[in-house]
Amino acid sequence: MADTKREIERKYEATDDTRLPDLTRAAGVDRTVHHGLTELDAVYYDTADLRLAADALTLRRRTGGADEGWHAKFPVAVGVRDEIHEPLSDALPPSL
Repeated sequence: MADTKREIERKYEATDDTRLPDLTRAAGVDRTVHHGLTELDAVYYDTADLRLAADALTLRRRTGGADEGWHAKFPVAVGVRDEIHEPLSDALPPSL
């Protein structure tokens, strides 16, 4: 069964000297946990004439990590996209 989420993207630039803030001091956060590194492998798909990219749509199959599987992203507004996630399979799920 597909899982749908709203994604709000923000991008920031940082130098090699930039230090991350202590997030435990942020409101509502009482601790942070380091879970180690996770290797992700993603393959992105499009039509031969790049129709998906032209409409800012993304379709990928990703392995590794807690949300491995098929991901389709659709723009909703500037910097906001809805993401549909289907479990990992060899073939593209019919819902996507």
